[in-house]
Amino acid sequence: MTVRFLGQSGYIIKTEKAQIMIDPYLSDSVNRVAGRPRTLPIPINPKYVECDAVICTHNHLDHLDPDTVKDINNGQFFITTNEGKIELNKLGKDNAVSLNVGESIVVSDIEITAVFADHTVEAFGLIVKAENKTLYFSGDTLYNEKLFDIAQYKPDITFICINGKLGNMNVNEALVVANKIGAKVNIPNHYDMFASNSENPYLFSENIDGGKVLKFNKEYKI
Repeated sequence: MTVRFLGQSGYIIKTEKAQIMIDPYLSDSVNRVAGRPRTLPIPINPKYVECDAVICTHNHLDHLDPDTVKDINNGQFFITTNEGKIELNKLGKDNAVSLNVGESIVVSDIEITAVFADHTVEAFGLIVKAENKTLYFSGDTLYNEKLFDIAQYKPDITFICINGKLGNMNVNEALVVANKIGAKVNIPNHYDMFASNSENPYLFSENIDGGKVLKFNKEYKI
């Protein structure tokens, strides 16, 4: 399996049989709408995205981005929340399915399960299982002890938000959650896209056993 970090909470996961995208923010729409420019270059032109499914964990611009979505036209289907499905339908994407917490969907050799998240709008985190690995993506979430229940999935790697603003855990809270879940590798995210909503990822990675920091626009074999 290959995991490529796209910035913020965005990832591409590629297996031998399939490829999915999670929360791709491939434009500067937040700057246009809210005056918050992206600090990272756009890594992929959405017109050239090739994958089997696009997952949007909730209906916020940096996770379900209209400017990105409208340019993805290579036959992918979308997986999102109930609110996200309504928004995607408005954008002309009729090939969208919604997941509630606890529900799963299979994309080729990748199993995707929606798990609890506590955000400012309807949202979910993700358990992704493929090639004998289990990954947890928190998406956007506040600190909540219900997140400790992710331990039951026994993830090998977690990807956890740390920015501490706008409905997300701060570093100390993310450390508690990561330790309760108990994965061997814990990777911080959602700290790098906007200057007004950033955090130092090393405050997380240097204070947890096995912590790693993924560098922007790099691919990692798992």
